[in-house]
Amino acid sequence: MVLYYFAGFFILIALLPLVHIKHWAVRGWDYVRVQTSFLQAFVIFLILILSYPERDWQWGMLIGLIATLTLQIIIVIPYSKIYPVGRKRPKNTSHLKKLSLITANVLQDNREYDKFRDLIYKEEPDVFLTMETDKKWEAELECFEKDYPYTVKVPIDNYYGMHLYSKYKLTDTRVEYMVEEDVPSIFTKVHYRKGDPLNLICVHPAPPSPTENETSKERDAELLLAGKKVRDLNAPIVVCGDLNDVVWSRVSRLFRKMTGLIDPRIGRGLYPTFHAEYWYLRFPIDHMFHSQDIYVEEMRRLSYYGSDHFPMYFSLLIKNGTPVDTHPDLDKETEEEIEENIEEGVEAH
Repeated sequence: MVLYYFAGFFILIALLPLVHIKHWAVRGWDYVRVQTSFLQAFVIFLILILSYPERDWQWGMLIGLIATLTLQIIIVIPYSKIYPVGRKRPKNTSHLKKLSLITANVLQDNREYDKFRDLIYKEEPDVFLTMETDKKWEAELECFEKDYPYTVKVPIDNYYGMHLYSKYKLTDTRVEYMVEEDVPSIFTKVHYRKGDPLNLICVHPAPPSPTENETSKERDAELLLAGKKVRDLNAPIVVCGDLNDVVWSRVSRLFRKMTGLIDPRIGRGLYPTFHAEYWYLRFPIDHMFHSQDIYVEEMRRLSYYGSDHFPMYFSLLIKNGTPVDTHPDLDKETEEEIEENIEEGVEAH
């Protein structure tokens, strides 16, 4: 009998994220679809072995559990290696320009500076972004300014500081507080080649949680506002950072739909980045999205260095040529959903 109570619980939490309730207690179940899928499969196995259904309601529970497990697999399967890669690298890459990028939520209270510095020295990215960096972290990262002379520094002692270091010239740089006055985003252009630069957007919205925002409204609005800014830009474009959202969520999918940007995880794997200290409780929340004139040559989750997030490494191959507008047309219903989400987030703050 207890197994059927578990079955009912797992059916409920698999379906809850599909509703438009934005409270953290509902949205949180979206994060654990992989973990709960394994638990669902285990409960199904136990029911068939130990407590085979005898009544109609028990059969209903078992069928419901199998159906929601199937749903969860359908949702997460694109982020596995058995799924076709969303954007394959071309055989001839001579016409492409390479650019490497590291994104890292360093954890503001993390004091293992040497490990992070060693990681950057080892990987030698062209550009790297740090999040949760305060004045202490800024001082510890000064050693990179010789090799990375172009910087954007936003040291804030609230776990939302942000620093960007680049070997290439940055122009049109601005720091914006799109929804919350203490949560910054960086917008800049990276001149990694002669001609048109890369439009780079770095974001780190606050998550829905008992200790942060009660709902996901602010986070959703910030991501969609970034998406609106993407639609005003020409390719090449990269949006990266700790989005505090899983890649299969409704808002993440809406962001991709409105921008036409590609999620490189599709066909490559989950690359769960948080929580670095608990292997059984990890989610893919550190993201990079790119425009269609960019190919991902390499994508790696880097080693642990004391933070609660793993850093991510991306090697990008970018087409040369005249920049184009690659953003899709949106139907009225999608536009209304975007505006509604943004309005809710602004009003919630």
